[in-house]
Amino acid sequence: MKACLKSIVVIASSVVTVLAEPFLASAQTVNLKGVRQISQDVATGNSKEEIPKIELSPGYGVNISFIKSGEVVEKVWLDNPAIASLDVDGCLSGLGRPCETPGATVLHLRRINPLKVPQLPKINSSLLTVVAKGNSGRQVYVFRVAMGDATPEYHTIEVIPKPEEPETIILRGATNITNLQVMARGLEAAQQQRLISPGSRLWRRLENFLVNIKAGESIENAAQQSGISLQLVNRLIQLGQNRQLDNFKQRVINN
Repeated sequence: MKACLKSIVVIASSVVTVLAEPFLASAQTVNLKGVRQISQDVATGNSKEEIPKIELSPGYGVNISFIKSGEVVEKVWLDNPAIASLDVDGCLSGLGRPCETPGATVLHLRRINPLKVPQLPKINSSLLTVVAKGNSGRQVYVFRVAMGDATPEYHTIEVIPKPEEPETIILRGATNITNLQVMARGLEAAQQQRLISPGSRLWRRLENFLVNIKAGESIENAAQQSGISLQLVNRLIQLGQNRQLDNFKQRVINN
């Protein structure tokens, strides 16, 4: 019986680990195939994250794809053409050839040996501005371009639609205090699994969030006031619920 329960505990621990992986999920991710995904709100500067930085290494180009966002690029500006070349999969005016039907969905940046361009300052960085049009209208995207030396972690940047804000998981029939206890356990579990460091900026935001909940604020209002997402709140609740289950099973084993 004890051996069976121990197996259950191991499985439960694995579940907690899987749930915890996206605990600090960002709107920018890099998968194992070398594709970096960036949501539209980040690339347009409408999120709390910094605008994306693209480092160009010798011998490696970087693609910027708007295929998944369903947009067509209408115009691009590379402020410092002395450090990189720019090409597209379609045709855009201003890139050296006439266009009968202007438009593109993929941009390609490639590092070049620095050129001496009159009237341009000698710097190793640039701003790339992209104007694209989709179903929701036209948007302006901005990227910081810099020169790097390390082998790049990605070869393609995919601009993807902004993820929808998930509904908050609230325990049915639970009071605010019960939700608070579950989320506090979730924060403790995240700390023990080294998903978050005490004293960090995110830690202070989460502490402020829990204080607001204790003061009677709704989960949605407390999250907004503390500057955290509902996705992160859901992760706290899930971690807290699984921690409670683990503690119960451990007590059964000990008895």
